[in-house]
Amino acid sequence: MRLLMPQSKVIGMLPIPAIEIPWWKKLLFLLLETLGFVAIATLVVLLLDQLISPLTLAVAPLELRELFKEWGITLLAVFSAAYLLNLFARRPGLAEMGFTTARLGYSLGTGLWVGSSILVLCFLLLWVGGWVQITAFLFEPPLFWGWLLFFLIQPLAEEIVMRSFLQAHLQHYFGPQVALLGAALVFGLLHAGNDAFTWLAGLEIVLGGYLMGQLYLHTQSIWAPFALHASWNFLQSTVLGFAVSGMNTYRLLQLDINGPEWLTGGEFGLEGSLLTVILLGVAIAYFKKRNREISPLPQA
Repeated sequence: MRLLMPQSKVIGMLPIPAIEIPWWKKLLFLLLETLGFVAIATLVVLLLDQLISPLTLAVAPLELRELFKEWGITLLAVFSAAYLLNLFARRPGLAEMGFTTARLGYSLGTGLWVGSSILVLCFLLLWVGGWVQITAFLFEPPLFWGWLLFFLIQPLAEEIVMRSFLQAHLQHYFGPQVALLGAALVFGLLHAGNDAFTWLAGLEIVLGGYLMGQLYLHTQSIWAPFALHASWNFLQSTVLGFAVSGMNTYRLLQLDINGPEWLTGGEFGLEGSLLTVILLGVAIAYFKKRNREISPLPQA
């Protein structure tokens, strides 16, 4: 679809938008690319469905097998779709999808530090305030490591959709600021059907999506938002003992949560807490200052 567009100067990963193209044509191209992405991903899912089943039966804990199958297939499907669309647009290579090895340690460390710091600080505030109490410690190695592996697969699949495809293509047509906001809103909408969803949880997820988009621009790779996303889900649920986006998992820490829902997040998890919203706002303000000059993604 991108081949139908007039020539635009390409720098790094993302071309500068061809400003002579009317906005409605940009939307049309984006819609066609989205349909192509969905079609390719769906085809890959159908092809892999039978192959993945015996593999997950062999390696996954019993209660995680369906999740491993679903998200293992999803990861391969969205990766294939994003790669083939880039190949069609004459931008082959993993670097064009944000899979660059440049400053890999910094990117992973930044995402891990940002996500962990926000959650640990939120947890400590609730614990010191008496709204959360630790009642037991339950370490079950197969479940602990199984959920860790799951929370590496699932966030990577989501970040390929949100960064390698959606944010990158929105930036191509409309620039980085529209891409940041658009991807964040879509990220929030995709979680609106989760159990125990509230307006505060929705606001937090939109802010979280915006922050991950900022990290994508700040580090110039997918690895920072992936590290934030993965550490956020694993630490919040499996380690600290909260639900994650309304989903319950095995929990290392067993908690007694007795504070108001707007403060503790209730059944949705810390993502429904006002504390998390405030801390995300602080992080967004920090990276907004750091991202004043946004450069295209480099080649690996």
